[in-house]
Amino acid sequence: MDKGIKYWLALGRVKGLELFFLKGLFDRFGGPEGIFNAGRAELGSFSTALADNVEAFTDWDWVEKELELIEEKGARVITYSDPDYPASLRDINDPPCLLYAKGRGYDLSSPSVAIVGTRNPTHYGLKMSEVLSRDLSVMGVVVVSGMARGCDTAAHKGALKAGGATVAVLGTGIDVPYPRENRRLYEEIIEKGLVITELPVSTPPAPYNFPKRNRVISGLCSGVVVVEAPLRSGALMTARLALEYNREVMAVPGQATSYRSAGTNRLLKEGAFLVETSEDVMAALSLVYAPPEKTGAPELTEDEELVWKSLGEAPLHIDAIARSAGVTVMKASATLMEMELKGLVRQEPGKRFLRGF
Repeated sequence: MDKGIKYWLALGRVKGLELFFLKGLFDRFGGPEGIFNAGRAELGSFSTALADNVEAFTDWDWVEKELELIEEKGARVITYSDPDYPASLRDINDPPCLLYAKGRGYDLSSPSVAIVGTRNPTHYGLKMSEVLSRDLSVMGVVVVSGMARGCDTAAHKGALKAGGATVAVLGTGIDVPYPRENRRLYEEIIEKGLVITELPVSTPPAPYNFPKRNRVISGLCSGVVVVEAPLRSGALMTARLALEYNREVMAVPGQATSYRSAGTNRLLKEGAFLVETSEDVMAALSLVYAPPEKTGAPELTEDEELVWKSLGEAPLHIDAIARSAGVTVMKASATLMEMELKGLVRQEPGKRFLRGF
């Protein structure tokens, strides 16, 4: 690992760094090593507060330990001056000075869109997150989200199912998947996409870290799609930050009576771009629309055909499926199991099923 990384890690621990414009700081001192090697008088001529805070940093033992942990966890560090650092993130007024990363990475020239929403979505919210993400991925768009429960998880899964690129921005250390039930998703994203965070290794989840995470999500993207969100929501915070960074803010309309859609509906009233399909996202960002191939049901057996015609967009109980298909519950159960293994149907709690795509 580049020995210069230690100065980046140390700079990230300097108090009050977020108050300074990094580009101006590095133009003046040449980078973190130059900052730490500058005398107090030189630093003080730029900012007395900066001089005080750099002088106050003495935790070099932490830096050495962090270097060991980065290597142990198989992570890498992308610094502000690294060619792999996303240009869109570098352009915001408060970019992180470094990112921890695990995964394959992605083409930095590809457009990126954030798909975010509530942790407690309706079935409609989950479906829209997954479908938008899937279709955008097929069009070559990188899907960014925060790997939270609900809409974020559905967005990542949609991109992965389409074989597209997805980036998960964590509000924890690079080795701490959160929530814990998303460990398998975390591992799959590392295998096929990219996981990043600005927080030190092994940082546990804490409420004050997620707003910092949200600004990275907004900064990475050309636009943010809020699928479903109440009035008090981290997803709305991500949208507000996107506005500050001059990104396009988009929202999916929801039921007027649903508190889960109160935030998205307000965004629409305030001028957010209305999104119903991936084509709407492409139009909002002035991107060339390449329609995804429409995939209908694959070849089905006679029983599967009957069950397939009984299913729809909303989950249906197995008893209702059996009645609609004109088969016994036992036959419906066996057929649904085979279809689930093929990825044709998805099971929800309470023996309810719906089409898998």
